[in-house]
Amino acid sequence: MRLGFGGTMGGLGSGEWSRYNAKTTVESSSVLAMKIFRGCIVRGYIGQITWTRGNGNKSSIGYRVNWNETGPIMTLFYRWADKEDIEIPVRLQSTPMQFTGVRWWFTCPLIVDGVPCNRRVGNLYRPGVSRYFGCRHCHRLTYQSCQQAHSVERWQDRLLSRKFAGQKNASGGDK
Repeated sequence: MRLGFGGTMGGLGSGEWSRYNAKTTVESSSVLAMKIFRGCIVRGYIGQITWTRGNGNKSSIGYRVNWNETGPIMTLFYRWADKEDIEIPVRLQSTPMQFTGVRWWFTCPLIVDGVPCNRRVGNLYRPGVSRYFGCRHCHRLTYQSCQQAHSVERWQDRLLSRKFAGQKNASGGDK
């Protein structure tokens, strides 16, 4: 196919749309795992978590735990993009463990299309482009392994479909 500016389309390796439409991954996001907060779900507890990104930049997030009539709330506070202070309350839920104690969970604080998520999750994520922490469903995150799984098979399928499409066009009819 000829383009208006004189270039051509097609050929092996063209149409690599998947890398442009790929979802953001969990691995490329900041993550808050509930397991980090073991022993910290106590009324009035205040703390801070700091982590270093792959490029050497450090990020930190502060939190405090309070209780209201519905149960514990962890308020997260951090600075986003060095220009906006964020303070977001996250309700906590608990489930009983088999023998003794409880397991704590975050309740996703995001509202998507006007509907509160409220999913019970063990991790909250903040992709680089987002201001707020939320569950992977609300942020539409995927795992890197999902993007890589079967990539060779998909490449082979595309190659074969192009080969057969070329035979059909070259002969002028179906084969």
